[in-house]
Amino acid sequence: MSAIIQKISIRSIDAKRFVMGPEAMRNTKITTSSSITSLHTDASMLFVGFVYSVDYYPNVASIKIEGEIRYADPPLEGIDVTNKKLPQALSREIHTAILRFCIPELVLLSKQLELIPPIPMPNMESKKEGYPKVNDNKYDYR
Repeated sequence: MSAIIQKISIRSIDAKRFVMGPEAMRNTKITTSSSITSLHTDASMLFVGFVYSVDYYPNVASIKIEGEIRYADPPLEGIDVTNKKLPQALSREIHTAILRFCIPELVLLSKQLELIPPIPMPNMESKKEGYPKVNDNKYDYR
């Protein structure tokens, strides 16, 4: 039997914007990270604590979401609770679940803070010659 995600919940959200104004968003680098902070088992459940953080450089803003994933009937072989080690397939599944859960929340928070959403935006280019390229990273949030 494979593991089933029973619940994903948020414990805390910390979102701060340090610099205001459109000038602050020029040449901004966005970095994201997902990390597992705790693992513990209880009968047929696996509890995974996580932190997903987004930083806007140079020192523009930061967003951090802390939460927990509950797995029902996880494959317990290969799980090292004391060292927070998981089998690669399960680790990949957990980080994918974290991304799928946190990205919509981050988009809403970034809009409220008047930040660029922390997801890659596609570049739109015209196939016809003579038309200018669409210049991304210029979005008016008003």
